[in-house]
Amino acid sequence: MKYTVTIRGRAFEVEIRGGEAWVDGEVVQAELRAIPGGPLRLLTTDGRVDAYALVRHEAGWQLYRGGDLWEAGVVDERTRRLQEMTAAGRADGGHVTVNAPMPGLVLRVEVERGSPVAKGQGLVVLEAMKMENELTAPIAGVVSAVHVRAGEAVAKGTPLADVSSGVDHDDRAS
Repeated sequence: MKYTVTIRGRAFEVEIRGGEAWVDGEVVQAELRAIPGGPLRLLTTDGRVDAYALVRHEAGWQLYRGGDLWEAGVVDERTRRLQEMTAAGRADGGHVTVNAPMPGLVLRVEVERGSPVAKGQGLVVLEAMKMENELTAPIAGVVSAVHVRAGEAVAKGTPLADVSSGVDHDDRAS
């Protein structure tokens, strides 16, 4: 499985192949073990063991080590491709339209016009090919329009929702 891991604004491509981890195309001998009953993990690399606390939150992960805190995002390859396909593009002011990446049935609309959203927060759940796909906000902001309702069939490319990051968001009705 491939992942994009972002720490301190730097993205790393991580692929897990059996017992090996590949980071940006190079094999890394590493082992991550959980300490039962809490957030502590032991990471062994090159014979060196480091302890980390990993805490999940709405926008990703927080890593604590030796008094330092890092925010980390982890996105699997499928989710990353869905996010790329659903973001129609950004206009000036940080406006994004999230489009259906494939034809499907809208199962749930998880937001309404005016809802504040965090980057990565669910907007719409679309059923396609008997799988539920949660489409998320590609930016933090405010939902400026919702274009669909639960139960509605949509074609590939159909606008689902608009998110604006600035105060000058789109005032179209939902």
